[in-house]
This record gives sequence, structure tokens and C-alpha cells, in this order.
Amino acid sequence: MKSKSVLIVEDNDLNRRFFENLVGQIWTYESALNGKEAIEKASQKDYDLILMDIQMPEVDGIHALKKIRSQGQSQCPIIAVTAFADENDRSAFIQEGFDDFITKPIRPKEFLEKIRQALENKPISKSKESNDLIINKVIFDKSVFEQLSKYNKPETIRQIYQDFLDEAFSLVEESKKVIEAGNPADVVKQVHIIKGNAGTLGINLVYLVAAKAEAFGRSEEFEKMKEALPQIEKEIESFQQYFKEEIIFKP
Repeated sequence: MKSKSVLIVEDNDLNRRFFENLVGQIWTYESALNGKEAIEKASQKDYDLILMDIQMPEVDGIHALKKIRSQGQSQCPIIAVTAFADENDRSAFIQEGFDDFITKPIRPKEFLEKIRQALENKPISKSKESNDLIINKVIFDKSVFEQLSKYNKPETIRQIYQDFLDEAFSLVEESKKVIEAGNPADVVKQVHIIKGNAGTLGINLVYLVAAKAEAFGRSEEFEKMKEALPQIEKEIESFQQYFKEEIIFKP
């Protein structure tokens, strides 16, 4: 199965490393940081599957898909990866030319099963997944850790969660500066990244407060979004303490 090659197209560093750690346990992979790089790589090599993030700078996933297909560069399955869709949007992605889509926050088991089905040319399962799951109000969903443990070394998992904390605190500080500069609309991007990463990693309380803040931002209720930032920071700090004390994260 290692002979199968997957191109991972993802601009967020933590998400990309997370996908690489999962995919790399079973298949070979290469990564592209944006749609432009994906087009270039697809023109140079035939992949067995492409995982295409949708929201990316320069060239987004939909435009990258169309360019790859129009140039006849690759006829392999291309799966969209997006935080802005649910099962009801499947037909829209298929019409754009994707073979299927995976919603963020992902869950490792469903994520790998989708990839396996595509690589084996099996019918894509239409079962509902990530965005339809109930996000329990707990600091951390240990089932995500258990799933990750099946595919990664303990030190790799710990580093992923440490990377999340480092990036989350950095994004909160960046958000504060953006607001002070009088550009609250630009904070939505930072909050969206925190939300997506927290959801993927099972850091539920951070996910829930970040999702609420993002919703305020997208509806242009910027004062409410601003008021939610301290709560996001508080929940990140709570997870940091949990990370330090919880035995499953110990070396």
C-alpha cells in the first residue's frame, strides 16, 4: 500500500503536519502549501490521490482543481477538504469536479477510510461525519487521542498538541493587535484557524468558543467577537494546564 502516492494540499502548517502524520503511516505523500504549488506538482508527477484544501491564498482549491483537470495533468481522484460544508453540500462539490469531500474538523478514522476508499476505487461512503458529530463540552476528547495513537508515536502526538498551543497563543496575540489597529474583520481568519485546529485535535472547549467568535465575525458582530477573545484565550490556557497534567500526554 506504500506504493500509493497522495498529494496533500494544505496551507495551514499544523493541519498539514497532522494530515502528513496520518497519511504517512500507510501511504507515501508529498505536500503543497497552496493551490499554485499543487498545480505545479500535479504537472510533474502522477499521484494516486489529491487532498485539496478549499480555502487557500493565491489560488484556492476549486481553481486549482479546475486548472489541474483542464490541463489534463492528473486524472486521479481529488477530494476537497473544507470547514464550510456538510453532507448536504456533496452535490455542489461533485458538480465542481471533486470526487468527494471531507469536512473539518476531521476525525482520523473517517479521514483514512475516505482515502482508502478512493485509492481502492470503491464507492464513496455517504455516511455523515465530522460536522454532524456532537461536540461534547469537555476540555479534551480522549477518543481523538486514542485514534491518533493507532497511527503515530507518542512523542509525535505530544508535539502536535504542543504545536497547537504555540500557534493558538500566537494567533490570539495577533488578533489583539489586529483589533487595536482597527481591523476587526481581519480577526475572523485567526479565529477560524484556532477553531479548525482545535476541532480536529479534539480540544472541544476551545473549538466551541472559537466557533462562536467566528460566527460573530462572519455576521459582522465585531463587538461580540472582540468580547469572545478573552474566553478563547482562557480555554487555551485551560487546555495548556490539562496538557501538562494529563497522564496520557506524559513521555
